[in-house]
Amino acid sequence: MNDRTQAFTGLTEDYRAHRPGYPPEVLDLLRGHVLDGVTDPRLLIDVGSGTGISTRALRAAFGPGPRIVGAEPGHDMRATATDEGGGVEYVNARAEEIPFPDASVALVLTAQAVHWFDRPAFFAEAVRLLEPGGTLAVLSNDRDLRSAFVDEHERLLERYSPGYDRHYRSYDLVGELSATDGLTGTAEHTFDWTRELTLDGYLGMAMSSSRTAAAAREIGQDRLRTELRAIADHHFPDGPVLVPYTTRLALARRVRVGGFSADGAG
Repeated sequence: MNDRTQAFTGLTEDYRAHRPGYPPEVLDLLRGHVLDGVTDPRLLIDVGSGTGISTRALRAAFGPGPRIVGAEPGHDMRATATDEGGGVEYVNARAEEIPFPDASVALVLTAQAVHWFDRPAFFAEAVRLLEPGGTLAVLSNDRDLRSAFVDEHERLLERYSPGYDRHYRSYDLVGELSATDGLTGTAEHTFDWTRELTLDGYLGMAMSSSRTAAAAREIGQDRLRTELRAIADHHFPDGPVLVPYTTRLALARRVRVGGFSADGAG
């Protein structure tokens, strides 16, 4: 598919049903960071919001007060998110060009999506959008590559999904944010946890991936499902399937007037 923004066309039902959420302590930390910088946040934007998993999580974390908008260019993803409701709204927009005024946003979040963006352009757009003291947050759920089960799952994708490499998210996010003009106080927080799935849940999660869809085009969906099922049976013959994750939350603050952030850093 030439238009990367439509990469999840046809995958959204599996994505909505089987992708994980985020640990509550992560959302608590994010909320605290935002409120430390902007005591009365009016507008929060979730960029690359997909089916709205993280957008709805913002509503749960922040309550009914702020306006919460998901920016998502994928037509199927945005339609699925809109159908889910949840007291949020969505706009058709790419990460590098968000249709909101300068200094109008208390939080720019991207969850499970920054690897799809032109990151320098997105970071610059976030700086434009954020009010002084506002938060830029980059959130991701990564399967723990130290796990023998995850290793076998990744080797399957590397074998059949053209161009796939399990280290596709291995970039210096903290360094990139620290080097972005207008941001300060960059830090990354990590949380290890395990997700328990049925076999059908594991297969649904796997099939929600654009990389898995590419592998299915190479060898056929039936064969791919058979090989995924064999991996799960090998590691978890009695069920359930236990998927280890590391959730990463990188936070940075929009510099305040005079060059000082709410954290007291210049």
